[in-house]
Amino acid sequence: MTTTPPLLTLRDVRCVLEGQTVLDGIDLDVQRGERVALIGPNGAGKTTLFQAICGLRPLQAGSISLAGQRLDRLRPDQIARAGVGRSFQTPQVYASLSVADNLRGTLLGQRRGGWLRRLGGDTALEHGTARWLQAMQLQLQASTPARHLDDASLRALELGMALATEAQLLLLDEPTAGMSRTQAVQLLDRVAQCCAGRTLLLIEHDLDAVFRLASRVVVLHHGRVLADGTPQQVRADPRVQTAYMGAAP
Repeated sequence: MTTTPPLLTLRDVRCVLEGQTVLDGIDLDVQRGERVALIGPNGAGKTTLFQAICGLRPLQAGSISLAGQRLDRLRPDQIARAGVGRSFQTPQVYASLSVADNLRGTLLGQRRGGWLRRLGGDTALEHGTARWLQAMQLQLQASTPARHLDDASLRALELGMALATEAQLLLLDEPTAGMSRTQAVQLLDRVAQCCAGRTLLLIEHDLDAVFRLASRVVVLHHGRVLADGTPQQVRADPRVQTAYMGAAP
């Protein structure tokens, strides 16, 4: 019987920060098309794991591979070009550019020549920009400088930029942070629609959000994998309940 190799593979990943072991022997496989939520108490190592995958945190041991290619030997820009896209806890956009130009710039970055090409007058580029403005429901703010967006719209823009890269793997770091429940539900519904068939790894503290988007949940605790399963299995796991001591993940 032939099995499909995972898209993302972590083997015995270990990271030490200021003398403290933050990730301690992480093994993780993410299959193509999976939506995996990474949860855990504060200090569990979630963001460090994202940084390691993106090349922003060196490993003291282990390996990270995307579709068989070692990522832990590459620079962050090389990892991005290899097919890893990311959103951040604090949205990273071009504050002085309009919403539309942020998306145009992302789309241009996928082409040979990137920013050397002009932003306007390209039919395919304009269609792509319009597509992502509509997908993230930002049409009415297309000409608004990103610095003037509210928090929900800013997160929607950054997610749109991450999705527009067509990356093989998308890392979403607390995509609903700071949002109302209604805003969070709307944004996650948009992500689900736009990411059909895409591979997602997301950090999320809101279990309701996890249940809404993820097909699988991995729990980190003290830098190790504590539990791994469906949202229902993880929520019922007594080890997870003990680790959180009644606190929302």
